[in-house]
Amino acid sequence: MTERSTDPYVGFRFRISLGHIEIGGAAECTGLESEVKVFEYPEGGVNTHLLKFPERCSLKNITIKRGLTQSYDLYDWYLDVASGSFDHDNQRPAGSGTSGLGNENDQSVDKKISISLIDSSGETLKEWVLRRAFPVKWVGPEFKATDNVVAFESIELAHEGLERLD
Repeated sequence: MTERSTDPYVGFRFRISLGHIEIGGAAECTGLESEVKVFEYPEGGVNTHLLKFPERCSLKNITIKRGLTQSYDLYDWYLDVASGSFDHDNQRPAGSGTSGLGNENDQSVDKKISISLIDSSGETLKEWVLRRAFPVKWVGPEFKATDNVVAFESIELAHEGLERLD
């Protein structure tokens, strides 16, 4: 069966780039979410409704879950941040261009943290870049002698915004 341009994309083909960390095959990626908060104002004499105004945008942390491997890269990255010795390799400097991503010649673009939806041939369909992302939580595997499942680790990333790349 061939894909049509009107067919919705499937959510199980995705790629995650964490800059200098090779993520490999991730099992899940959640939290790709942004919401505008609403300020409600009761105007005097208007009893039928509240006036509503947009406020700041609220961003959800991104959680990435992958099968546990020999690599300690995600855990080490989290420990760097937790210990304060974080060298900001994966953070774009604030004010580097209007989007925070820098320009095409900027070395930090190569270290971007991104989530890409891909097609069956591996081509990128949609891509979102996390602005100034860093890990805030690491969760190790759960061990149960009665289960025969893959051991997973997950990392939660805080960020300052989502950029859409086209």
